[in-house]
Amino acid sequence: MDPSTLRRWYKWGLEEGFTVDVPAPPAAEAVVAGEDTAASPETVRLLLAKRPHSLAELSKAAESSIGEVLNCVDELLDQGVNIHRRGDVYEIPKDVQPAFAKHGKLQYVSRPDNTFLFGASGDQHIGSKYARYDALDDLYDRFEAAGVDRVFNTGNWIDGDARFNKFDVEAHGLEAQCALLADRFPKRDGIETYAIWGDDHEGWYAQREGVDVGRYAEGVMTQAGREDWHDIGFMESHIELVNANTGATAILAVVHPGGGSAYALSYSIQKIVESYEGGEKPNVALYGHYHKLWAGLIRNVWVAQTGCTQDQTVFMRKKRLEAHVGGLICGLEQDPETGAILSFSPQIIRYFNEAWYAREGRANDRWSYTKPARMLPRSPSAIR
Repeated sequence: MDPSTLRRWYKWGLEEGFTVDVPAPPAAEAVVAGEDTAASPETVRLLLAKRPHSLAELSKAAESSIGEVLNCVDELLDQGVNIHRRGDVYEIPKDVQPAFAKHGKLQYVSRPDNTFLFGASGDQHIGSKYARYDALDDLYDRFEAAGVDRVFNTGNWIDGDARFNKFDVEAHGLEAQCALLADRFPKRDGIETYAIWGDDHEGWYAQREGVDVGRYAEGVMTQAGREDWHDIGFMESHIELVNANTGATAILAVVHPGGGSAYALSYSIQKIVESYEGGEKPNVALYGHYHKLWAGLIRNVWVAQTGCTQDQTVFMRKKRLEAHVGGLICGLEQDPETGAILSFSPQIIRYFNEAWYAREGRANDRWSYTKPARMLPRSPSAIR
């Protein structure tokens, strides 16, 4: 018998309350296959996609032992499938808990002078024909030159697949787009990227297939040798800003909200912050999704919108939505006694597009449904 199967049996026995070294075998009706029959992870995934199952039900339906089923569950979890145990049943829910409700807070320790310096970026939409890789690379060059040691990413790092963008992407499927992410996302020595994911674009795969997209993408990045990419969960993650001298703390929220852009740059963020209950407001918050660059102070919360590195798409043009291509370098000063953030210094970096598609007076297939946009090599901030 495979040693991993024995380990799964042992784990199962502990979960069922056995105190002996070797757990009792499962009920007879749960074992309907011999030692040579092994359930496939895909069989287990399809069963759980239909409805929740207990281990005994999975064992019977997959014609395999409970140990083999547990092997498949672990393999699916390693692949990023969003399997949850609820009581004595396993299921693949299509909804995901926000990171702040599911995970402990990631800690970010200040510099000795009570300051923090980090990059902020989001909405790269890698895989889209409108993705601005030149701007993204230049942003990371600027982050490196400024001396930041981490970048907080506000989500939508791939474009995803939907009915209305199928002619706008150069790679289809989660695997192909995450491979592009690993290949094209910038890497700079000494800089770590901490990324959330939203319920749109990369989140479409979670809605359809029940995949924990953030964990899956981190796995793909790791396999590609990208140890600098860290998944920090779904929709909203809270980072604990810890003072290096006193241990006093504040909260930085990294958020991918929803809904459309408002008539004023600040309005959507203003309504989000106004909706927070007293006592649960963050001290600082970074917001993606809207493809806008803006910073301000609302209800004593320092806020910034992190822009995008994707040009205006056909969808955005139809909806009269402007794309602010760029990102931010953010400096914070913390009161060592209370942890309060006394100052917020956002350096907004903006890139311009006009010349990127111009060649001999033609639009360079920018709006073509069948051809990729052909870009001019140039400085990312050049204007013509």
